[in-house]
Amino acid sequence: MNKSGKFYGIGVGPGDPALITMKAAQILSKVDMVIAPAADKESLALKIAQPYINCKVIEMNFPMISNKNTLNDIWDKNVKTIQEILQEGNDTAFITLGDPMIYSTYTYILSRLCGYEIETIPGITSFCAAASKVNIPIAEGDAPFAVIPVKDKKLLEKTLKDFDNVILMKISRNYDEVVRALKENGFCAVLITHCGQEDERIEFDLDKYLGRGVSYLSLIIAWRYRK
Repeated sequence: MNKSGKFYGIGVGPGDPALITMKAAQILSKVDMVIAPAADKESLALKIAQPYINCKVIEMNFPMISNKNTLNDIWDKNVKTIQEILQEGNDTAFITLGDPMIYSTYTYILSRLCGYEIETIPGITSFCAAASKVNIPIAEGDAPFAVIPVKDKKLLEKTLKDFDNVILMKISRNYDEVVRALKENGFCAVLITHCGQEDERIEFDLDKYLGRGVSYLSLIIAWRYRK
């Protein structure tokens, strides 16, 4: 019986292929199979990692839907496929944007994949790359900071009251509400969209996109204004 292959979770960074770590590039060049998550469109993670891949690639569908029962069925089906690949002895890499342990599809695979050798390779997060792009520190000294997905209005308001430095993720659904809350709580902010990609946008005037919306791959770095 063949020995099961090793499973790697690899963060490929926010968008610029040059921001992939050396370890990630080395593993991508030697594995037998690469799995790229896709949501009914071209996989951005695959586009980033493609220069480093020398093997077969499977684009695995993970649709962006909210029905938990349907999602669980999809995750279970995809994990079964991954298990079959590993049991055939294939070392396999699952690539994901940013870091595998932060708001990543990979974590749902990881929690279901038991009994296999697994190694997770960290990646540069979108918000760290964005902060470096605009040369704005996320936090200094002993100051705490918060990273939250913007979905719950109460959580947003509480976070803006409790922290002076905030990273807001997944802002596309509630963009206008986010801008209003930042103004009311005395924050300065910068919007970064598609960080590290060809169509990257950086905007300090958040009002520019009110009523227009922003891409899903957008985030806001905010800090409380001090006179």
